[in-house]
Amino acid sequence: VQASNGIYQGDNHFELRQAIAKEIDQNLRQMVELANGRDSTGRALFGGHVVERLPFETVQGNAEGLQGLELENVITAVRYRGDIGKQLREVERDQYLDVNLPGNKVFWGTNMTVTGTVDNSAYQATADQVFKIDGVEIHVAAGDTIDDVIDKINNSNLEVKASKIGADNISLHTSSPHQIWLEDVGNGTVLKDIGLVNPVEGEPPNNYAESARVNGLSMFDMLIKLRNDLVAGDQLEIGGRDLANIDETINNLLRYRAEVGARQNRVEDHTRRVSWDKTYMQELLAKSEGIDYPETIINLKWLETVHQYSLNVGARIIRPQLMDFLR
Repeated sequence: VQASNGIYQGDNHFELRQAIAKEIDQNLRQMVELANGRDSTGRALFGGHVVERLPFETVQGNAEGLQGLELENVITAVRYRGDIGKQLREVERDQYLDVNLPGNKVFWGTNMTVTGTVDNSAYQATADQVFKIDGVEIHVAAGDTIDDVIDKINNSNLEVKASKIGADNISLHTSSPHQIWLEDVGNGTVLKDIGLVNPVEGEPPNNYAESARVNGLSMFDMLIKLRNDLVAGDQLEIGGRDLANIDETINNLLRYRAEVGARQNRVEDHTRRVSWDKTYMQELLAKSEGIDYPETIINLKWLETVHQYSLNVGARIIRPQLMDFLR
């Protein structure tokens, strides 16, 4: 906010913005380190199922107009190289808890749109095919048109909606900030045919068609843009779009923070329930199989006394006589 105000500048109209830009650059680097954090087992926290590499990769270079920062190899882009896989842990029989969050959701800032530029007015699926959006399978039947594909996307349980614009171009847009994950399954070519995915083999999320218009910023993109706008002195962008994007990012982080809190509460409730069950089972086992040692010893001594007394009484009643020895 301070940097967006033209009054707060040094004598050369650059000092304050330069200092803030340097701080933003350091915050950007720290954010990348946090995003590449690992748990106690060495598994990336925000990489999905990917364990052999860090989930976020930085692209560094000398960006135009940033020489005044006196920084070498500034971060010019950050790419997500993880996946959207879930790490599930069984907390009860047939009940599982997701213990991770994909980085392309947590560290995403704004809603995203992917719009193809291919004219789909004559599109018709040539065979039964399957494609995935954000890991959810969508089945296309032979003969389906672009309208059928759009209906099936919108009727799926997704935070992504589809619409048709222009010359029957398909457009995908998110209802909550995250990076859209697109992939054709098997020999399917639906996403390639309608102009959303690159025909050349490529792994999501870096497989969008070159002709498609992709809009949306990650948290890292916003910090990079804010840093560059500070150096350029673009007060309108800093005070307008940049601050609005930051507010949207904070709201997205709070949403996932609440989700993590809900999972933590579930784990704590489960821990308390298991502890109570353990105590109850121990008491039940003690009642059915355990013994009261003091009471048992007293009963044993009492039975021994009764047994000895019975022997003494029998010995006195049946006394041996001389004839018993003569026999």
